[in-house]
Amino acid sequence: MRSAIAIVTVALLVGCTDRPMPTAVRVDADAGRGPARPGQDKIPNDTTTPDLTPVMSRVEAAFSPSLTQIAIPPDGFSAASDAVHPDVACGDSTWNGARCWITYTPYLNSDPTWENPSFLDAGSDTSWMLPTGVRNPVIGWPGVGAYNSDPDQAFDPGTGRLVTFYRRVDGVYNNILVTSSGDGRTWTEPKLAFRELNHNAVSPAVVFDARRHAHMWYVKSGIGCTASATSVRMRTASPDPGQAFEDAVWSPSVGVQMSQPGFAIWHMDVTALPRGAGFVALLASHPSTSDCASNDLWLAISPNGLKWRVFPVPILWRAMAAAKRLGIRTWYRGALRYDARNDMLHIWPSALDVNNRWNVYHAQANFSRLLRVLMAATAADQPSADLHTASRVPATIRTHMP
Repeated sequence: MRSAIAIVTVALLVGCTDRPMPTAVRVDADAGRGPARPGQDKIPNDTTTPDLTPVMSRVEAAFSPSLTQIAIPPDGFSAASDAVHPDVACGDSTWNGARCWITYTPYLNSDPTWENPSFLDAGSDTSWMLPTGVRNPVIGWPGVGAYNSDPDQAFDPGTGRLVTFYRRVDGVYNNILVTSSGDGRTWTEPKLAFRELNHNAVSPAVVFDARRHAHMWYVKSGIGCTASATSVRMRTASPDPGQAFEDAVWSPSVGVQMSQPGFAIWHMDVTALPRGAGFVALLASHPSTSDCASNDLWLAISPNGLKWRVFPVPILWRAMAAAKRLGIRTWYRGALRYDARNDMLHIWPSALDVNNRWNVYHAQANFSRLLRVLMAATAADQPSADLHTASRVPATIRTHMP
């Protein structure tokens, strides 16, 4: 019997307007199985008529109509538009001329030499532009024997600065570095937040609350992309008043309960639910018998960031019709935000296509309806085609996916 995890859908701003936040909607494991219980907010478009459409058809119908590629301007180092590891941060109001800002890494030919954090502003969910005065990448190449990857960012509610974390990999350590900017053009000298042995701090995902308390989750992989099993760790930090996050002391790591039977989590992003209601995560996971060239994307929810419910079916997978239409070979790390104004979950996944180009996409779905489908799903609903087999990614590409 499934355990019920109640979460409250939230008002994390994705678009670029200043509309007031609506009343939150409560969604739980019983949603969609009958009328709302007394005292429970009704889910939009709730119905007592069971939907007999196959689960994966319903999931695909939720995202496919909106799935579109985002045009990325070439960066000044690789001179290409290949992009991976996107993360989206939206402020409470316009910040230096834009509401939402993007960090990502260029990734020409899957070569980590080019994989240096870069920066764009978002005119909309699908229109990303180079800000005036910015030359990408904003973090330079670390030199032979090291590479950068996996940026993640958040606005500091105490200082109004945009804080970016990223992973610098050398021959021994995953070094999690932090830098910040007050204008999107000038960045502080990166400082070490913490480090783990390779590859035990993959894809950091950070969330700040209103009190400047930070949570950071990351994947402990060990051997990297080919790991058949991984785990997720979490650290926290609370800078003193007036202290920058560059100088914050991070707690020792703790393990979190986040697992997928038969799959290894490789990359992740996390977004917070308001009013202390919990968190939602987007996971790039691959079958335990394969590697990170065979990723699909999954959702997970948590009331406290420590105990997670991972849904048994993906939300974007390699065999879905929309992925085939776009020529996608494997899904990769993406970002997510929830907009409570219209109950929409927005995701920005990166993916490798049949031309060996790395692209970023955008899709959106009604969150309440999607959760009803996911909460009713079982492992038997997983798509079978290509899900448990290695995708046909050339070996030369696979070797650059550490």
